Amino acid sequence: MNTSIDAASDEQQRVEVPSCFVIGPIGDKYAERGTKERSLYEESLRVYDEVVRAACQEHGLIPLRADAIADTGEITDQIHYRLQSADIVIADVSAGNPNVMYELGYRNGTSKPVILIGESGRLPFDIAQLRTIRFRRTESSLHEARDRLSRVLGEGLSRGFRGVAHSGARVSWGEAAVEDDEEASESEDGALGVVDRLAQAEEQMESVVQDIEGMGQALMRMASAAEEYTPEMNEVVGAQAPASARLALVGRFSKAVAEPAADFRSSSAAFSERMLVVESGMHALFDVVESLPGEERDEGTTHFLRQIIELAESTREGATHIADFGTVMETVVGYSRLLRAPGRDVAAAVRTVTSVVPRIEALEGRAKALLVVSSSAPEADPEASPAPLTQLTVS
Repeated sequence: MNTSIDAASDEQQRVEVPSCFVIGPIGDKYAERGTKERSLYEESLRVYDEVVRAACQEHGLIPLRADAIADTGEITDQIHYRLQSADIVIADVSAGNPNVMYELGYRNGTSKPVILIGESGRLPFDIAQLRTIRFRRTESSLHEARDRLSRVLGEGLSRGFRGVAHSGARVSWGEAAVEDDEEASESEDGALGVVDRLAQAEEQMESVVQDIEGMGQALMRMASAAEEYTPEMNEVVGAQAPASARLALVGRFSKAVAEPAADFRSSSAAFSERMLVVESGMHALFDVVESLPGEERDEGTTHFLRQIIELAESTREGATHIADFGTVMETVVGYSRLLRAPGRDVAAAVRTVTSVVPRIEALEGRAKALLVVSSSAPEADPEASPAPLTQLTVS
């Protein structure tokens, strides 16, 4: 036996093992027993150990949770890196934890495979229509969830995982049946149809516009504070005032931007989450448009497609300005630790907004492709009053 060849083969197999990143509620390992954070930690760890890790081990996968990352540096940056680079992401969406929903949206923007698991009865409304491996917190149910997850992983590893789909089930995987008959029936009964998703998109769109306005107002308030304090800061520096005087001024500036920075972060998080619902409705409508021959697509369809393209362009432009502001804040934060809290809020908001851009660009790509097919249709009348769903635009 040629041991060198065997060793090389073993090394190749080791290197080719797909990476698997796990997102979900984490809680606090060091919180006092009986507290909400400690209970959340224990519940999530049980699901991770008995469902995720057990299923992954059957296929030689080594799952990694965010709280187990050993690398040095900013934890948020490390999470983003793994959301972008991991071959597989498994997401526990129980109770719709805000951090998990943000991370799921970020991963969706990469068009790479995601497998959803979640506790029955605790799935967020905008995820409930997607195929999810459901469980209850009993030994038998967790074991069944482990077996279903193992089958999904096996199918994906052998046949290849599908990317993120454009229709309602944006998060998908191999063709394995992952629900038993009873759960499949419940899932189908509760699944949203095209009209349901469009109605949800319409409902959320008004809030999306408000979130965008909220981000704009927060940016303006921070910019106004900077404009107000800059002359005084220049005067203090020019007069070579003592550090204590500069620190006092920085403290006042920090208080002035703290609230708008927090508002900026919360508005961006709400914007990202609501866009998941809007995107689902848009992709559902795209599916309907794709089913129509080009000559049957009317002026309203063409107008709608152009509005989606304009939405993508304006979002890109806005994200660029926000990223530029974030760069400025990174420099300012270096002045004093007093600015770190608002600096973190701004940095988080910048990451959130920029993570939405690839998702909106996916809408733009579909709209452009459909617009080419619809090019033989008559030009849209700019004075026409389109149906509600063709009014989804952001100025």
